[in-house]
Amino acid sequence: MPSFSPLLLLLSLLSLPPAQAQLDSCSHPRHFLIDSIITSASAYGNANNVFMPPGCSCQETGVPKSECVIFDCSCKCDLTAGACDMNCCCDSECTNEQIQFFTEKDLCLDPGVSDPVYETCYSPYEVGVVNPKYPMRSDDSAENAYKNLLCVQTDNSGTKGVFFETGTTKSELYPSADEAFVSGADCTTTFDYTCWSPSSSVSSDSHYLFGDTIAATTGDGSTNMAAAFGGLLPFPMADQNGVCNEGNAVKFGEYDEAENKCKREKRASDLQNQCNDLDFDYDRFTKDFYVGIAQSAKDEIVATSTDGFVQIDISGGLAAANVETTWDAGTTTCQNALKSLCYEITYSNDFKIIGVAARLVVEDIAEASTTTYFDQSYSVEFHYTGAPNTALSITNNNMVNRTRSGNPGYIFGRPVLAGKEHPASSAAVLADVSGLQIMSGVNGECDTSNQWSSNTNLGTTIGFGEDVSVGCTLSLTAAQLQQVCTGTSHTSNYLYDYPGSVKMPYWLTSMYNQTSSTKVGIFGNADPMDTTQWIDVSEKLFSASSPSYSSATQSCENFPTATHYKFMWTYVGSTTNPQAKIMAARVEHSTSPMVFNDNRVAGSSQKFPFEVTVDWEYKELNVDKYSPPPPPIIFSVPYDVFYPFQIDNAAGRSGGLSLWLVGVVAAGASLASMFFI
Repeated sequence: MPSFSPLLLLLSLLSLPPAQAQLDSCSHPRHFLIDSIITSASAYGNANNVFMPPGCSCQETGVPKSECVIFDCSCKCDLTAGACDMNCCCDSECTNEQIQFFTEKDLCLDPGVSDPVYETCYSPYEVGVVNPKYPMRSDDSAENAYKNLLCVQTDNSGTKGVFFETGTTKSELYPSADEAFVSGADCTTTFDYTCWSPSSSVSSDSHYLFGDTIAATTGDGSTNMAAAFGGLLPFPMADQNGVCNEGNAVKFGEYDEAENKCKREKRASDLQNQCNDLDFDYDRFTKDFYVGIAQSAKDEIVATSTDGFVQIDISGGLAAANVETTWDAGTTTCQNALKSLCYEITYSNDFKIIGVAARLVVEDIAEASTTTYFDQSYSVEFHYTGAPNTALSITNNNMVNRTRSGNPGYIFGRPVLAGKEHPASSAAVLADVSGLQIMSGVNGECDTSNQWSSNTNLGTTIGFGEDVSVGCTLSLTAAQLQQVCTGTSHTSNYLYDYPGSVKMPYWLTSMYNQTSSTKVGIFGNADPMDTTQWIDVSEKLFSASSPSYSSATQSCENFPTATHYKFMWTYVGSTTNPQAKIMAARVEHSTSPMVFNDNRVAGSSQKFPFEVTVDWEYKELNVDKYSPPPPPIIFSVPYDVFYPFQIDNAAGRSGGLSLWLVGVVAAGASLASMFFI
């Protein structure tokens, strides 16, 4: 097995500007850095958990925000807290200049708000049939030209829209896992994984637009400059066969939610050539590499200077340690072969690139007698360095600079926000940069190399609303199966003590369940500084008996072989602008018999399957039309307001006042009619 030496070209996150986004594809610290502002967390939130998420306005009259369940939301394209999102014209963190730039280029994204202005026109005939009387006429030939002049332009009725009926208590909004999920799968009515058992743009502007390719050149920085990868910053991606294709280019502002994985062919007897300046040499993508500051740099990629370009920074990490990709003839090993590359691109307020850094992971790979494949991954992150137009605060939901999964409602496919209670404050959440993750199973084999603390069993990020099934296999001999089942020495590297008398494989574990329960964000913009915007993933303890091994049948019973996540979600807010939220979450484990079937060859091994599934269940809510209560009709006036008129008695006051008011209204109506004749 090749040795694995994760040498990272690290950038100190503590020294980054305050508006730098923490995305999920590069190798950086796993949690959002909020220790410096953790003291503010206790000043926010409400004890009954969040009803209305940040970024919404309450439509319910006389109800405080902490109890509002009738609300509407805006600016769904604002997905980065503490920074201006590209082309999001409703983002309050964008400056006036940026919004003007988006508007002039006609780039504004959909804010997700229903237009309150609409137009409905009526014909004279339709008006004429309503309380007809002389001299009203309808559909006369002389009036046909004016049919569409009588229109309703703005709806100012008391009805504020149609909203989902969510209930008004915490128990209604967030049912317990026992209430939300039926114990065990009802496979006659449910079709989930538990029941299923399988037998580029180019411009020459002085800035970048979203989706623009990025000019790239290589050379000594003076006279010997040449176009790199066709003059564009490369972004290898998997082709239809899963093999790395270098014909793709990085596009400004675009990045994958997870690492882009592909395979390199490791050719037999040719690894040396691949190691030197070819597939496995990281210098190809980093050394003496320059990228254009603006799109106009594409015209200068073979110039005699690097004006208009910035060099990719590899000054730390591998370069500082003098680590290079080299061929060792003695061991026929390619040392420090490229395993993972992430470009981290920083751009300014005017959408020009001001810096590019590379983060690298390398690994030694040995030559083989047959052609095999080596996994690589490539990713890119874009970081905005300007300060947001809106102040960083908990109220503005941007104190922690992060990428949201919706604003506020989840966007389907975006990562489910996940974390655990912050060790420094119970009012905050230690949110995971990558969201909720389960095992990857990239190579088909269960990862037995390290325990959960090393994060090696992560890799597959759960997207909102996406059912997932990830599997892996564990090769065991008959003797090893007995050791795994009974939890003896063979299992010490990859089993941990689960409550009860059960040993649980690390690749089946739920996040954080050794120290504290996993929390998930209720909405896509859940704030790590407010724990009331998160709910716990309820873990249903393993109910089976202790695992037992039978030597006669070479079988293991009651050993955990699968983990199942279940999420209940629904829509809330206005029916014309629905917001997706998580109502409840549960994780549970199940078993299946592990029987060793082939004992014809002494010491032979057999593959045993393990699985993690994710199921999403939609909870349909009733809807109802909401109108605010009418304002008070009777108002108080001074007792002498009608002076010098004299009113003799109660009956006279009532009758005289009524006649006087009617006269005023009639006179006003007559006066108004003079202007419409």
